[in-house]
Amino acid sequence: MAKFIMVVGTSSNSGKTVLTSALCRILANRGYKVAPFKSQNMSLNSRVAKEDGEIAVAQYTQAKAAKTEPSIHFNPILLKPKGNFISQVIVHGKPYKDMDYNEYRKNKDYFLKKIKESLDYLDKNYDYVVMEGAGSCCEINLLDDDIANLRIAEMVNAKAILVADIDRGGVFASIYGTIELLPKNWRKLIKGIVINKFRGNVDVLKSGIEKIEELTGIPVLGVVPYDEHLILPEEDSQALQSKKTFGNLNSKVEVNVLRFSKISNFTDVDALSRDAFIKFIDFGEDITGDILILPGTRTSTKEMYLIKKYGMDKKIWEFIRRGGIVLGICGGYQVMGKMLVDENKKESEVGTIEGLGIFDAVTYFGNEKAIKNSKGVLEIDGKVFEVEGYELHEGITHSNEKPLIKLEKGFGNRGDGFDGSIKKIGDAYLIGTYFHGILDNYEFRNYLINIVRKRKGLKPIKGDNYRKVFEENMDKLAKIVENSVNLDSIIN
Repeated sequence: MAKFIMVVGTSSNSGKTVLTSALCRILANRGYKVAPFKSQNMSLNSRVAKEDGEIAVAQYTQAKAAKTEPSIHFNPILLKPKGNFISQVIVHGKPYKDMDYNEYRKNKDYFLKKIKESLDYLDKNYDYVVMEGAGSCCEINLLDDDIANLRIAEMVNAKAILVADIDRGGVFASIYGTIELLPKNWRKLIKGIVINKFRGNVDVLKSGIEKIEELTGIPVLGVVPYDEHLILPEEDSQALQSKKTFGNLNSKVEVNVLRFSKISNFTDVDALSRDAFIKFIDFGEDITGDILILPGTRTSTKEMYLIKKYGMDKKIWEFIRRGGIVLGICGGYQVMGKMLVDENKKESEVGTIEGLGIFDAVTYFGNEKAIKNSKGVLEIDGKVFEVEGYELHEGITHSNEKPLIKLEKGFGNRGDGFDGSIKKIGDAYLIGTYFHGILDNYEFRNYLINIVRKRKGLKPIKGDNYRKVFEENMDKLAKIVENSVNLDSIIN
């Protein structure tokens, strides 16, 4: 029998994902078998679990924090927005149906059944389950249909922690308002409050903490300081909206990431953050970097339409003529081809559209989704690297270019044993792949960065293994939370 803890928030981007990750690592470090859980997640950032099923990247990351293999039961329902209020609904790792909100809520009982199946599995196989809520836990207009917050905590009698972001202001009002608006049966599940992202002297909060404890009857367990040096994957697209630049601001290597309208798996670029200055650019902006990344997207045909509409296609070709490096990942790889064929408008309302024409390749949509943990051997400039990644794509690409990766495991372009394409035009490197996580392979990542450094007369970097960096940062996060939050009443 497992013990259940739930982290809910006063708002989106309040720190639920990070606090859940920290609790997973703290409990794992204490010798417990720990599972993260989020009943329903809405995110375009996803990864592949051990069962070759799709889950949100947050639950994948939390599984790594818990030192356990990611499972589809950690995130039984995943919603991937496609536009026009339609989302692809993923159930236990596999595409179920495209639905709008009204159809989705009418099927609430079915989804609750699937959630219960996963909770039963976790209850039998783990010591602790650390659950994460979604958005605000008291959106009163949505409470009747909310299957992501305290209704789920009530099902397993979880101890709930309410986390609030002080960085955005109004923290005490948001805490009090959240608790007061909750139905009484759910309010009693809140066993503690955590104030997150604080900068400064905690003593200035003393009177406010005392007052909020008096008003709510719920203890404030602690105040978590803001640490800008932590490198952790972002999940919430709201966080991305305010992110223009990040990474090593002093680096001589600049990486531009085209901010697609339905950008997915933008955490692919996190592995560059120690060794490069990273800037997200919009369709109408200039390419100022040394490397351009065309990232994943849920709607490749729509992105290609926008690339043309804003003249980004001309800027990309000018960048290529200047000898730039272009890396397309998944949807970004697809737009690099000659044509994106979507006769039934499965990808978006745009339908079939010409691509950038960088590769002699055509992508066809309307196929069964490839969901694979993949690996193979990548060749560039005669150098060979063993690489791993994960695939999440419905497009099948027929390419006449030199393949980038010879597969040992995976689907790749069209199930023919190869993935991606690579070519050079002048000094420009043009690289496309279906491998999300390709830049986590530090030898390949370092090679790309060192091409730029060599051109600029700089010494090559050796660069850390990003997985090692993640582990170091997760242990650091766990220590910060353990030192600032009294968990005795929650973990017993």
